Amino acid sequence: MSTLTNLLVQAATDHPDAVAAADEQQCLTYAQLWAAVGHTAHALRDAQLGGRAVLLALPPGTGWITALLAAWRAGAVAVPLDTAHPPARLAQIATACRASGVVTVNGRPPVWAGHLTALAPAQASIFPPPLVPVGDDAVACIWHTSGSTGSPKPVQITHGAVAARATALPPLYGLTHTDRIAQLTSPAFDAVLWEVLVALTTGARLQIAGPADRLPGPMLTRFLKEHRITAFTCTPTHLAATPFADLPCLQCIVLGGEAPRVEPLAAWIRRYNVANAYGPTEACVEAIVAERVSAEELSVPIGRPLPGVTAWILDEHQQPVLQGDAGELYLGGDGLAAGYLALPDETNRAFPHLELRFPDGLLSRVRVYRTGDRVRQQQDGQYVFLGRMDDQLNLGGVRLEPGEVEAAATRMPGVRAAVLHAEQPDSGGRRRLVLHVEADDLGLPPRLRQHLASVLPPSGVPALIFVRPSLPRITSGKIDRLALARANAPATALTTTSSAPVPEDVAGWWQEYTGTPADGSADYFACGGDSLSALLLVQQINEAYGTAITVGDFVADPTITFLSAALFSGSSS
Repeated sequence: MSTLTNLLVQAATDHPDAVAAADEQQCLTYAQLWAAVGHTAHALRDAQLGGRAVLLALPPGTGWITALLAAWRAGAVAVPLDTAHPPARLAQIATACRASGVVTVNGRPPVWAGHLTALAPAQASIFPPPLVPVGDDAVACIWHTSGSTGSPKPVQITHGAVAARATALPPLYGLTHTDRIAQLTSPAFDAVLWEVLVALTTGARLQIAGPADRLPGPMLTRFLKEHRITAFTCTPTHLAATPFADLPCLQCIVLGGEAPRVEPLAAWIRRYNVANAYGPTEACVEAIVAERVSAEELSVPIGRPLPGVTAWILDEHQQPVLQGDAGELYLGGDGLAAGYLALPDETNRAFPHLELRFPDGLLSRVRVYRTGDRVRQQQDGQYVFLGRMDDQLNLGGVRLEPGEVEAAATRMPGVRAAVLHAEQPDSGGRRRLVLHVEADDLGLPPRLRQHLASVLPPSGVPALIFVRPSLPRITSGKIDRLALARANAPATALTTTSSAPVPEDVAGWWQEYTGTPADGSADYFACGGDSLSALLLVQQINEAYGTAITVGDFVADPTITFLSAALFSGSSS
């Protein structure tokens, strides 16, 4: 199989004058992009960063693409970050992946990066990039998933795994050099690889969306139409929140990250070719795909394994289940991660070597990934996702270990214990995180939420926090999680006053996300909002009014009164 860099360079050689990547500021041909990649790769090698972890602390754009490809060409390990995440979280990731360098817009390290070697992406030039051969077993990138111990887990993805997906995905979706691929995914999620690979290994155009165009809604559909996008990927939650639109150029939508519900997506599914892809980070982007979803299906299957991928359904003894029975999904073949960096015990548990029978009847000892997902196989060979084997949560396509949030909560003085779960919404509603803490201070929730927002990504901040003098326990002394999940939430008083003045569209966004009118000092989260919608609300306000409100600001004071003061002062301060 060709190496990853060979695949990318071949596309650039075949289409040197075609547009490779474009953002709101600039447009680069393949020749220009790879000239910039070559110079940035040289800078990384000169800084002795080959083979070392390099943080990509850049906003989405052509500079980010340049830095990613340059890391691969230099033999460095790319660690993409979402720079909107809290500095404490970014510092934690830098430590977890043992970063040696950081690429930033201005070439200076952020405060949270300490004394890491820093550089900026090079601009395009007339000099051709030198070829730096990298083996398929070398680590190409690291993404961090939620860790049950309270720290993010660094997942190591090899060049060979990325190359396997680069080879399999474009023909699966019929994508060629004539396509225009939207880049919508945050760099913090490995789904961004889908966008990069299907575009830049085929000679297609990667159109990078600006901050406002990434949000679900009319601006996204306008972006898709204006740039004549032919294919994009997003979560079902993201698509369901985007009004249906007639987009003459659009051919393919790939859903991923969470189990889709047909009802809110029916119009999109009937009009376009909508695929449903399954693939944990540990299996590199996608491992199983349902190539076309039907609006008539009650339960959307996750599909069949990609070429080079083998799937097994095993019972609790790691033995195959009978055809049609449910069990845990194990994955093998192309695309498996190398493991978790510096976590040998977790790696051995998640990636065991088992003696298993392949579809052709061959019995062999093979390295597999234990997904923790419960599935069954239909008569037509497609797999159906049934849920988790453990208590891991998935909200809006984001994997979350309750232990990570609980550990962060108990680090706050006065919190003796904490339990996180996701409430079950009414029909059509969205799941929200609920945190129960054992503490004596009943006024703790606002301060605790602010503390959590400073150390966790927005998706990990609970919408509701309830304080109890003691949490229920079973006879062994352990906290009774099931009782808390089933218990009715303590009554929450929604304090309302006369409405503070805010623009009509801000009030509309508030009501859209919470289901209640925007009114005075009512708490956004108690009214029905959650951390993900809070992020969208803040982004929309900043884009529309030029403010600089942070999610942390809003989490600390999640009221219309705060937003009114921020808007009329022109900032968040």
